[in-house]
Amino acid sequence: MSNPVFVLLHGAWHTARSWDKLVSELTIYGSSPPTPDWSADVELIHRIVSELVEEGRDVVIVMHSFSGMTGGTALDKLDKPLRMAKILSGGVVRLVYIVAFLVLEGLQHSPRGTRDNMVGIITFLPEDVKEMLYQDMDDQTVAELAKDLQPQSFAAFWSTTTHATWRHIPTTYVLCLKNKPNTMMAAQYLVDSTKASGPHKIDNLIKVNAGHSPFISRPEWTANMLIDEAKRSV
Repeated sequence: MSNPVFVLLHGAWHTARSWDKLVSELTIYGSSPPTPDWSADVELIHRIVSELVEEGRDVVIVMHSFSGMTGGTALDKLDKPLRMAKILSGGVVRLVYIVAFLVLEGLQHSPRGTRDNMVGIITFLPEDVKEMLYQDMDDQTVAELAKDLQPQSFAAFWSTTTHATWRHIPTTYVLCLKNKPNTMMAAQYLVDSTKASGPHKIDNLIKVNAGHSPFISRPEWTANMLIDEAKRSV
């Protein structure tokens, strides 16, 4: 069996460049203007992963922060057990949530029109970036990372999940201990409440002494963790 493919889904405000350090480690081993909702993101994730599994590839989905909502919704009918039952090769073999939204079906992050009745996009104030996203990095690194943050559409927070992929696919949750205390408590609550909600395949909780973005602050650790989780799944 060939090695699985990692699909990396970045969170709000970030771009694909946020994964650069992690991608470098993995290779060692071999929105603006505003959008009306997240449907385009969900469709893109589903299409990309569908193409990979149709090629017979095993896929590990890695989600950070807000992308747990889009990723968790986008993977309906792409899990490997379901495809095997249809005598099809390939499929999603594991989900890895890195302090990501692990939520139930039908969850809306914020009711439409909330956030002080504002519309359009949200941007970060420079002085808030370290506290919110990069708690365990030095100020110079944070300043450079902040340059790459992009505006985030308000409307993404108004969309509603339609699928809970973690009920069907083995799932790992990474809890970052240097994150904001309220964010860390919220993440633990998500894990506990989803487990209590009914059938699930959340089989591993990993705690790491890192801030909100360990794939940047600790890329080697993150790469090794992902490879270990992939090995358990194929």
